[in-house]
Amino acid sequence: MNNSMRLKNFFAAAALALLLSVSSLAQTATDSSLPRTSGPHPKILIIYDMEGVSMLTNVDYLRFDRTATYAQGRKWLTSDVNAAIRGLAKGGAGPIWVQDAHGSGNSKEPDVLLNEMDPRATFDFRSNDFDPYSTGIDGSVDAIICIAMHARANSPGFAAHTYTIDVDFRVNEVEFTETHIIALSAARWGIPVIMVSGDNILGEQLKPDFPELEYATVKTAKGHADAQTLAPGEAEKRIEASAKLAMEKFLTGKFRPYYLRPPYDFRLSFPDYEETNGAAMNPLVERDGDLAVRFRRQSYIEGYEIAKTSIHLAVQESVMGMLTRLLSKDPAGQKSLQQLEDMVFERWLDREHAPDWSKPGPKPAPKERFYGDN
Repeated sequence: MNNSMRLKNFFAAAALALLLSVSSLAQTATDSSLPRTSGPHPKILIIYDMEGVSMLTNVDYLRFDRTATYAQGRKWLTSDVNAAIRGLAKGGAGPIWVQDAHGSGNSKEPDVLLNEMDPRATFDFRSNDFDPYSTGIDGSVDAIICIAMHARANSPGFAAHTYTIDVDFRVNEVEFTETHIIALSAARWGIPVIMVSGDNILGEQLKPDFPELEYATVKTAKGHADAQTLAPGEAEKRIEASAKLAMEKFLTGKFRPYYLRPPYDFRLSFPDYEETNGAAMNPLVERDGDLAVRFRRQSYIEGYEIAKTSIHLAVQESVMGMLTRLLSKDPAGQKSLQQLEDMVFERWLDREHAPDWSKPGPKPAPKERFYGDN
C-alpha cells in the first residue's frame, strides 16, 4: 500500500465505531491440515499492490501526484496483472476477479488500466467501501494470487514496508508482510494464497510460512530506492508460468490456507517515540516498552482493524510533528503556525464569523463506486 492514502486524517472515534461493527463478525476456524479443494472451474481473486511491479525501480512511478511517471507505472502494473490472468486461464481457472490494494491516491479510478486489462478477468467494483486485505475477501473465492507485492518493513526490499512505511507488524511473534495479512484474512474462509510476484527479498521472506507457494521473482532489490529489472518480457513470462503452475497445483489439492491458532497477539513497533505515542492513543492497545504497542484478540479481523487504527494514529502524529517542525524553521512558517493557533480559538468563540478557509466547506457528494484501497 502506498503511503499517500495513509496520510489522511484518521479520527479515532470513527475507527472505534467501525471496530464495534467488525467485531460482530464470526471468525471461522480452519483446519490447516486439510488442503483446499474446489470444483473444476474455481474462482480466483487477484489482489495487486504496486511496489512489486516488475519494471518499477523508482517510487515516483507508483505515486499519483507524479503524473508522468505514474502513468508509466500503471502500464507496467497492467502488464504484470495481464500476465497473471493469462497464466490462470491456461491453468484452468474459472472466474477471475481483480482488486486494487495499492492506494496511490487516485480517487477516480483503479491503478490498473481497465481498458487494457485482459477481458477474461473482471474488476471488482462495489457499492460499499471495502478493504482488499480483510472485508474484500469472502467465501465465494476459491484461491488468491497477489501481484506486485513488496517485502516487509525494516528489510532491504525495494520500497519495503508493512501497511505503511516503517511499522514492524507481528502476529503471534511472526513478522508479517502484507501477503501474510491477506493470507491469514483469507484463512477465515479456508482460502489459500497460491502465487505471489515481487522482488527477491519478499520471495525469501515468504518461504518459511508458505512452502507450497509459487513465487515469481520479477526484479532484484538494490535497497529501498532502487532495483535491477529483468530483460524485457522475462518478468511477464515468469508471472504467467507461476500463475499457470499454481492453478494446476491448486486443482490437485496442493495448497493449504495459512493458519495461526487464536488468540491473536498483535505487536506493532515504531521507529521513534512520536509514532509510538500516536499509536498508544488507541484505547484498545497497551504500551509494550518504549517503541511498541500490543493487544490480543480472538478474532484476527478485529485485531487487524485495531492495528489499522493505531497505525493511522501513529502516522497522523508523525506527519503533524514533521509539519510543525518544518513551518517552525522560518518566520513565514512561524507566522502561519501562530495564525492556526489563533484560529482554533476564534472558531471556538465565534464559529459563524470565522473565515471560510477555517471551515471544511460543503460535504462532498457520497461516493457511489468503490474499488479497494483508493
